[in-house]
Amino acid sequence: MSDLQTLLLEGPIDFVGQQLADSVTLYFLSIAGVVAFLVGIITGDISLTSYTLALFVSAGFVIVVLPWPFYKRHPLKWLPPTTAKN
Repeated sequence: MSDLQTLLLEGPIDFVGQQLADSVTLYFLSIAGVVAFLVGIITGDISLTSYTLALFVSAGFVIVVLPWPFYKRHPLKWLPPTTAKN
């Protein structure tokens, strides 16, 4: 697999990265709503408001959903497997 395919398809992230993704989502969508609302108030055009919000949500999707390396800085350390004793 190429590096780009590995970057796009490798999904697991750590708990710190999950918290970061959650925070980014909250702030990004809050800013998107405010900006879209202001665009709607200034232009008076509901379609431009919708397009602005859709653009922000699409950008947020790319930022949050894809497994970027900054979401995987703190990997979990798993215990080694043990054999079962009967």
